[in-house]
Amino acid sequence: MAEKIFDYTSPDVQAMPVMPVSPDVFDSARYADFAAQCDERYAAFLHKDEGVAVWQRVRVAEVFRDGCRDMAQSLRWQLGGLNKTMNYLTDAPTYLEPWYGIGTTAAAFGAEYVWPEGQAPVVEEVYNSIQETPPLLPRDFNDVAIMRHTLHMIEYFLEETQGRIPLSWSDIQNPLNVATELVNISAFFLGMGDVPHKVQEILTAITEVVIGFTQVQSRLIGDALARPGHGFASARTGTGIGMSTDNLVMISPRAYEHFCVPHDTKIGAAFGGAAIHSCGKWSMWLDAVKKIPNLTMVDAAFGPQTDPVFNEPEAFRDAFANTGVIVQARMVGDPGDVLAQAKRLAAPGVKLIIVTYVQDPQAQRQLYHDLHSLCAHR
Repeated sequence: MAEKIFDYTSPDVQAMPVMPVSPDVFDSARYADFAAQCDERYAAFLHKDEGVAVWQRVRVAEVFRDGCRDMAQSLRWQLGGLNKTMNYLTDAPTYLEPWYGIGTTAAAFGAEYVWPEGQAPVVEEVYNSIQETPPLLPRDFNDVAIMRHTLHMIEYFLEETQGRIPLSWSDIQNPLNVATELVNISAFFLGMGDVPHKVQEILTAITEVVIGFTQVQSRLIGDALARPGHGFASARTGTGIGMSTDNLVMISPRAYEHFCVPHDTKIGAAFGGAAIHSCGKWSMWLDAVKKIPNLTMVDAAFGPQTDPVFNEPEAFRDAFANTGVIVQARMVGDPGDVLAQAKRLAAPGVKLIIVTYVQDPQAQRQLYHDLHSLCAHR
Protein backbone atom coordinates (compact mmCIF):
# COMPACT_ATOMS: atom_id res chain seq x y z
CA MET A 1 0.00 0.00 0.00
CA ALA A 2 1.36 3.44 -0.95
CA GLU A 3 2.29 5.72 1.91
CA LYS A 4 -0.28 8.46 2.51
CA ILE A 5 1.39 11.85 2.04
CA PHE A 6 0.45 15.47 1.42
CA ASP A 7 -0.13 16.14 -2.28
CA TYR A 8 2.17 19.06 -3.09
CA THR A 9 0.98 19.06 -6.72
CA SER A 10 -2.59 19.97 -5.74
CA PRO A 11 -3.49 23.67 -5.60
CA ASP A 12 -5.97 22.92 -2.80
CA VAL A 13 -6.05 19.46 -1.18
CA GLN A 14 -9.27 20.28 0.69
CA ALA A 15 -11.21 21.36 -2.41
CA MET A 16 -13.80 19.43 -4.41
CA PRO A 17 -14.69 19.72 -8.10
CA VAL A 18 -17.88 21.74 -8.43
CA MET A 19 -20.01 23.01 -11.28
CA PRO A 20 -21.04 26.66 -10.90
CA VAL A 21 -24.77 27.35 -10.60
CA SER A 22 -26.54 30.54 -11.56
CA PRO A 23 -28.69 32.20 -8.85
CA ASP A 24 -31.76 32.14 -11.09
CA VAL A 25 -31.76 28.32 -11.23
CA PHE A 26 -30.49 27.58 -7.73
CA ASP A 27 -33.21 26.16 -5.49
CA SER A 28 -32.90 28.52 -2.51
CA ALA A 29 -35.99 27.11 -0.80
CA ARG A 30 -34.66 23.55 -0.90
CA TYR A 31 -31.27 24.58 0.42
CA ALA A 32 -32.83 26.74 3.14
CA ASP A 33 -34.72 23.66 4.39
CA PHE A 34 -31.54 21.57 4.22
CA ALA A 35 -29.57 24.20 6.15
CA ALA A 36 -32.31 24.51 8.78
CA GLN A 37 -32.08 20.79 9.49
CA CYS A 38 -28.31 21.11 9.83
CA ASP A 39 -28.80 24.06 12.17
CA GLU A 40 -30.92 21.91 14.48
CA ARG A 41 -28.25 19.21 14.66
CA TYR A 42 -25.54 21.82 15.15
CA ALA A 43 -27.46 23.42 18.03
CA ALA A 44 -28.04 20.04 19.69
CA PHE A 45 -24.31 19.29 19.49
CA LEU A 46 -23.41 22.65 21.06
CA HIS A 47 -25.54 21.84 24.10
CA LYS A 48 -23.74 18.56 24.79
CA ASP A 49 -20.77 18.21 27.13
CA GLU A 50 -19.07 15.72 24.80
CA GLY A 51 -19.65 13.92 21.54
CA VAL A 52 -19.11 14.31 17.84
CA ALA A 53 -20.50 16.30 14.95
CA VAL A 54 -19.54 15.83 11.32
CA TRP A 55 -19.04 18.64 8.83
CA GLN A 56 -18.76 17.34 5.29
CA ARG A 57 -17.08 20.32 3.74
CA VAL A 58 -17.54 21.22 0.11
CA ARG A 59 -14.73 23.71 -0.41
CA VAL A 60 -14.60 25.32 -3.84
CA ALA A 61 -11.00 26.09 -4.78
CA GLU A 62 -11.85 28.83 -7.28
CA VAL A 63 -13.57 30.90 -4.58
CA PHE A 64 -10.34 31.12 -2.61
CA ARG A 65 -8.17 32.01 -5.59
CA ASP A 66 -8.64 34.65 -8.26
CA GLY A 67 -12.30 33.64 -8.58
CA CYS A 68 -13.04 35.94 -5.65
CA ARG A 69 -12.33 39.02 -7.76
CA ASP A 70 -15.70 38.82 -9.54
CA MET A 71 -18.48 38.64 -6.95
CA ALA A 72 -21.02 37.32 -9.46
CA GLN A 73 -18.72 34.48 -10.49
CA SER A 74 -17.81 33.80 -6.85
CA LEU A 75 -21.49 33.41 -6.01
CA ARG A 76 -22.00 30.96 -8.89
CA TRP A 77 -19.09 28.84 -7.66
CA GLN A 78 -20.38 28.96 -4.11
CA LEU A 79 -23.93 28.03 -5.11
CA GLY A 80 -22.43 25.08 -6.94
CA GLY A 81 -20.84 24.07 -3.65
CA LEU A 82 -24.13 24.41 -1.81
CA ASN A 83 -25.85 22.33 -4.48
CA LYS A 84 -23.29 19.55 -4.05
CA THR A 85 -23.53 19.67 -0.26
CA MET A 86 -27.08 18.35 -0.41
CA ASN A 87 -25.73 14.99 -1.63
CA TYR A 88 -24.17 14.37 1.79
CA LEU A 89 -25.03 13.87 5.46
CA THR A 90 -23.63 16.73 7.52
CA ASP A 91 -24.27 18.42 10.85
CA ALA A 92 -23.35 21.86 9.54
CA PRO A 93 -24.28 23.39 6.20
CA THR A 94 -21.98 24.81 3.59
CA TYR A 95 -22.45 28.57 3.84
CA LEU A 96 -21.75 31.57 1.65
CA GLU A 97 -18.74 33.78 2.28
CA PRO A 98 -17.89 37.26 0.98
CA TRP A 99 -14.32 35.99 0.61
CA TYR A 100 -12.04 38.61 -0.94
CA GLY A 101 -8.54 37.72 0.18
CA ILE A 102 -7.12 38.03 3.67
CA GLY A 103 -6.02 41.68 3.57
CA THR A 104 -9.36 43.21 4.53
CA THR A 105 -8.31 44.63 7.90
CA ALA A 106 -4.86 45.67 6.67
CA ALA A 107 -6.56 47.70 3.94
CA ALA A 108 -8.02 50.02 6.57
CA PHE A 109 -4.45 51.12 7.29
CA GLY A 110 -3.33 51.59 3.69
CA ALA A 111 -2.54 48.11 2.37
CA GLU A 112 -3.46 47.48 -1.27
CA TYR A 113 -4.05 44.26 -3.17
CA VAL A 114 -1.70 42.79 -5.74
CA TRP A 115 -3.23 40.11 -7.99
CA PRO A 116 -0.77 37.38 -9.03
CA GLU A 117 -2.09 35.61 -12.13
CA GLY A 118 -4.39 32.74 -11.21
CA GLN A 119 -3.98 33.27 -7.48
CA ALA A 120 -5.72 34.95 -4.58
CA PRO A 121 -4.79 38.58 -3.90
CA VAL A 122 -1.92 39.46 -1.61
CA VAL A 123 -0.98 42.65 0.19
CA GLU A 124 2.51 44.06 0.19
CA GLU A 125 3.95 45.38 3.43
CA VAL A 126 3.45 49.09 4.03
CA TYR A 127 6.29 49.65 6.52
CA ASN A 128 9.81 48.27 6.63
CA SER A 129 10.27 48.54 10.36
CA ILE A 130 8.46 49.09 13.63
CA GLN A 131 10.30 52.38 14.10
CA GLU A 132 8.96 53.91 10.88
CA THR A 133 5.39 52.74 11.53
CA PRO A 134 3.32 55.75 12.60
CA PRO A 135 0.40 55.48 15.01
CA LEU A 136 -2.13 53.42 13.07
CA LEU A 137 -5.26 55.40 12.28
CA PRO A 138 -7.85 53.53 10.21
CA ARG A 139 -9.62 55.19 7.32
CA ASP A 140 -13.38 55.31 7.15
CA PHE A 141 -14.47 51.85 6.00
CA ASN A 142 -16.53 53.36 3.17
CA ASP A 143 -13.38 54.97 1.77
CA VAL A 144 -11.46 51.66 1.60
CA ALA A 145 -11.93 49.86 -1.73
CA ILE A 146 -11.38 46.36 -0.32
CA MET A 147 -13.80 46.88 2.54
CA ARG A 148 -16.36 48.54 0.30
CA HIS A 149 -16.16 45.61 -2.14
CA THR A 150 -16.68 43.14 0.73
CA LEU A 151 -19.82 44.95 1.88
CA HIS A 152 -21.14 45.12 -1.69
CA MET A 153 -20.52 41.39 -1.99
CA ILE A 154 -22.61 40.74 1.12
CA GLU A 155 -25.44 42.88 -0.25
CA TYR A 156 -25.25 41.10 -3.61
CA PHE A 157 -25.29 37.63 -2.06
CA LEU A 158 -28.25 38.51 0.14
CA GLU A 159 -30.19 39.99 -2.76
CA GLU A 160 -29.55 37.07 -5.09
CA THR A 161 -30.54 34.45 -2.47
CA GLN A 162 -33.36 36.44 -0.83
CA GLY A 163 -31.42 36.21 2.44
CA ARG A 164 -32.45 32.56 2.83
CA ILE A 165 -28.96 31.02 2.73
CA PRO A 166 -26.52 31.08 5.68
CA LEU A 167 -23.83 33.69 5.11
CA SER A 168 -20.74 34.43 7.16
CA TRP A 169 -18.24 37.26 7.49
CA SER A 170 -15.17 37.82 5.38
CA ASP A 171 -12.09 35.84 6.45
CA ILE A 172 -11.17 37.14 9.92
CA GLN A 173 -7.42 37.37 10.49
CA ASN A 174 -6.34 37.87 14.08
CA PRO A 175 -4.33 41.03 14.88
CA LEU A 176 -0.97 39.21 14.74
CA ASN A 177 -1.65 38.04 11.19
CA VAL A 178 -2.78 41.50 10.13
CA ALA A 179 0.24 43.21 11.69
CA THR A 180 2.61 41.15 9.57
CA GLU A 181 0.74 42.26 6.46
CA LEU A 182 1.44 45.88 7.35
CA VAL A 183 4.96 45.70 8.82
CA ASN A 184 7.87 43.64 7.52
CA ILE A 185 7.36 40.31 9.25
CA SER A 186 10.94 39.91 10.49
CA ALA A 187 11.01 43.47 11.76
CA PHE A 188 7.71 43.01 13.56
CA PHE A 189 8.88 39.90 15.39
CA LEU A 190 12.14 41.61 16.37
CA GLY A 191 10.07 44.49 17.67
CA MET A 192 8.52 42.22 20.28
CA GLY A 193 11.86 42.27 22.04
CA ASP A 194 13.09 45.73 21.07
CA VAL A 195 9.97 47.91 21.32
CA PRO A 196 7.20 45.81 22.90
CA HIS A 197 5.08 48.86 23.69
CA LYS A 198 5.02 49.78 20.01
CA VAL A 199 3.97 46.26 19.09
CA GLN A 200 1.11 46.48 21.58
CA GLU A 201 -0.01 49.81 20.12
CA ILE A 202 -0.15 48.30 16.63
CA LEU A 203 -2.08 45.23 17.79
CA THR A 204 -4.51 47.39 19.78
CA ALA A 205 -5.32 49.56 16.75
CA ILE A 206 -5.85 46.47 14.58
CA THR A 207 -8.08 44.85 17.19
CA GLU A 208 -10.47 47.79 17.12
CA VAL A 209 -10.80 47.57 13.34
CA VAL A 210 -11.39 43.80 13.40
CA ILE A 211 -14.23 44.34 15.86
CA GLY A 212 -15.65 47.41 14.13
CA PHE A 213 -15.72 46.06 10.59
CA THR A 214 -17.06 42.69 11.69
CA GLN A 215 -19.88 44.46 13.51
CA VAL A 216 -20.71 46.34 10.31
CA GLN A 217 -20.88 43.03 8.44
CA SER A 218 -23.03 41.50 11.19
CA ARG A 219 -25.61 44.25 10.93
CA LEU A 220 -25.71 43.87 7.16
CA ILE A 221 -26.05 40.07 7.21
CA GLY A 222 -28.67 40.01 9.94
CA ASP A 223 -30.50 36.75 10.65
CA ALA A 224 -28.62 34.88 7.89
CA LEU A 225 -25.33 35.11 9.84
CA ALA A 226 -23.49 31.78 10.19
CA ARG A 227 -20.89 31.60 12.96
CA PRO A 228 -18.06 31.26 13.87
CA GLY A 229 -17.18 31.72 10.20
CA HIS A 230 -14.46 31.04 7.65
CA GLY A 231 -12.93 27.59 7.88
CA PHE A 232 -15.11 26.54 10.80
CA ALA A 233 -18.26 24.44 10.83
CA SER A 234 -20.81 27.22 11.11
CA ALA A 235 -24.54 27.70 11.35
CA ARG A 236 -27.05 30.34 12.29
CA THR A 237 -27.26 28.55 15.64
CA GLY A 238 -23.47 28.84 16.07
CA THR A 239 -21.60 31.16 18.41
CA GLY A 240 -18.30 33.00 18.58
CA ILE A 241 -15.97 34.33 15.93
CA GLY A 242 -13.36 32.32 14.06
CA MET A 243 -9.92 33.84 13.66
CA SER A 244 -7.07 32.71 11.44
CA THR A 245 -4.04 32.79 13.73
CA ASP A 246 -1.42 31.03 11.63
CA ASN A 247 1.48 33.26 12.66
CA LEU A 248 1.32 32.00 16.23
CA VAL A 249 3.74 29.25 15.16
CA MET A 250 6.26 31.97 14.27
CA ILE A 251 6.59 33.18 17.86
CA SER A 252 7.03 31.44 21.19
CA PRO A 253 4.02 30.35 23.25
CA ARG A 254 5.09 32.87 25.88
CA ALA A 255 5.13 35.68 23.29
CA TYR A 256 1.70 34.63 22.00
CA GLU A 257 0.32 34.70 25.53
CA HIS A 258 1.76 38.13 26.23
CA PHE A 259 1.10 39.91 22.94
CA CYS A 260 -1.90 38.13 21.43
CA VAL A 261 -4.13 36.57 24.06
CA PRO A 262 -5.49 39.93 25.33
CA HIS A 263 -6.44 41.03 21.82
CA ASP A 264 -7.90 37.70 20.70
CA THR A 265 -9.86 37.68 23.97
CA LYS A 266 -11.26 41.15 23.32
CA ILE A 267 -12.38 40.21 19.82
CA GLY A 268 -13.99 37.04 21.15
CA ALA A 269 -15.81 39.01 23.84
CA ALA A 270 -17.48 41.15 21.19
CA PHE A 271 -18.92 38.11 19.39
CA GLY A 272 -19.68 35.49 22.00
CA GLY A 273 -16.35 33.68 22.13
CA ALA A 274 -13.10 33.11 20.27
CA ALA A 275 -12.45 30.24 17.85
CA ILE A 276 -8.79 29.83 16.89
CA HIS A 277 -7.41 28.29 13.69
CA SER A 278 -3.85 27.66 12.65
CA CYS A 279 -2.39 25.59 9.87
CA GLY A 280 0.56 23.35 10.62
CA LYS A 281 1.52 21.59 13.83
CA TRP A 282 0.71 23.87 16.73
CA SER A 283 0.24 21.59 19.73
CA MET A 284 3.13 23.34 21.51
CA TRP A 285 0.97 26.49 21.71
CA LEU A 286 -2.14 24.87 23.20
CA ASP A 287 -1.47 25.91 26.79
CA ALA A 288 -1.03 29.51 25.66
CA VAL A 289 -4.21 29.47 23.56
CA LYS A 290 -6.11 28.00 26.50
CA LYS A 291 -5.38 31.25 28.37
CA ILE A 292 -8.08 32.87 26.22
CA PRO A 293 -10.93 32.87 28.78
CA ASN A 294 -13.73 32.88 26.19
CA LEU A 295 -12.20 30.19 23.95
CA THR A 296 -14.96 28.15 22.30
CA MET A 297 -13.27 26.16 19.52
CA VAL A 298 -9.89 25.30 18.04
CA ASP A 299 -9.20 24.08 14.53
CA ALA A 300 -6.28 21.95 13.41
CA ALA A 301 -5.20 19.54 10.68
CA PHE A 302 -4.74 15.85 11.38
CA GLY A 303 -3.18 13.29 9.08
CA PRO A 304 -0.53 13.52 6.36
CA GLN A 305 -3.00 14.16 3.54
CA THR A 306 -4.36 17.30 5.19
CA ASP A 307 -1.24 19.29 6.03
CA PRO A 308 2.45 18.60 5.39
CA VAL A 309 3.10 19.28 9.08
CA PHE A 310 0.08 17.79 10.83
CA ASN A 311 -0.91 17.37 14.48
CA GLU A 312 -0.92 14.32 16.71
CA PRO A 313 -4.51 13.72 17.88
CA GLU A 314 -3.59 12.86 21.47
CA ALA A 315 -2.19 16.34 22.15
CA PHE A 316 -5.51 18.02 21.35
CA ARG A 317 -7.55 15.26 22.98
CA ASP A 318 -5.72 15.62 26.28
CA ALA A 319 -5.59 19.42 26.21
CA PHE A 320 -9.31 19.96 25.70
CA ALA A 321 -11.04 17.04 27.43
CA ASN A 322 -13.60 18.31 29.97
CA THR A 323 -13.03 21.96 29.01
CA GLY A 324 -16.12 22.50 26.84
CA VAL A 325 -13.84 23.76 24.05
CA ILE A 326 -14.65 22.11 20.73
CA VAL A 327 -11.81 20.51 18.77
CA GLN A 328 -12.46 20.83 15.05
CA ALA A 329 -10.34 18.26 13.23
CA ARG A 330 -9.76 18.66 9.51
CA MET A 331 -9.10 15.28 7.89
CA VAL A 332 -8.48 14.79 4.20
CA GLY A 333 -8.45 11.10 3.34
CA ASP A 334 -10.56 8.04 2.70
CA PRO A 335 -13.07 6.91 5.34
CA GLY A 336 -10.72 4.36 6.90
CA ASP A 337 -8.00 6.95 7.47
CA VAL A 338 -10.46 9.46 8.90
CA LEU A 339 -11.99 6.93 11.26
CA ALA A 340 -8.56 5.84 12.50
CA GLN A 341 -7.60 9.44 13.35
CA ALA A 342 -10.99 10.09 14.96
CA LYS A 343 -10.55 7.09 17.27
CA ARG A 344 -7.37 8.68 18.59
CA LEU A 345 -9.18 11.96 19.26
CA ALA A 346 -12.32 10.59 20.86
CA ALA A 347 -12.35 10.31 24.66
CA PRO A 348 -14.70 11.04 27.56
CA GLY A 349 -15.27 14.77 27.89
CA VAL A 350 -14.07 15.64 24.36
CA LYS A 351 -16.28 17.61 21.96
CA LEU A 352 -15.29 16.94 18.35
CA ILE A 353 -16.23 18.31 14.99
CA ILE A 354 -14.75 16.03 12.36
CA VAL A 355 -14.35 17.81 9.02
CA THR A 356 -14.47 15.34 6.14
CA TYR A 357 -13.86 15.75 2.41
CA VAL A 358 -15.07 12.38 1.10
CA GLN A 359 -16.37 12.83 -2.43
CA ASP A 360 -18.43 9.67 -2.89
CA PRO A 361 -21.86 10.30 -1.29
CA GLN A 362 -22.46 6.70 -0.28
CA ALA A 363 -19.03 6.37 1.34
CA GLN A 364 -19.48 9.70 3.08
CA ARG A 365 -22.86 8.72 4.51
CA GLN A 366 -21.41 5.52 5.90
CA LEU A 367 -18.51 7.44 7.43
CA TYR A 368 -20.98 9.91 8.96
CA HIS A 369 -22.76 7.05 10.75
CA ASP A 370 -19.47 5.38 11.74
CA LEU A 371 -18.17 8.60 13.31
CA HIS A 372 -21.36 9.12 15.31
CA SER A 373 -21.27 5.48 16.43
CA LEU A 374 -17.67 5.92 17.53
CA CYS A 375 -18.69 8.22 20.35
CA ALA A 376 -22.09 6.68 21.01
CA HIS A 377 -20.53 3.29 21.75
CA ARG A 378 -17.28 4.43 23.31
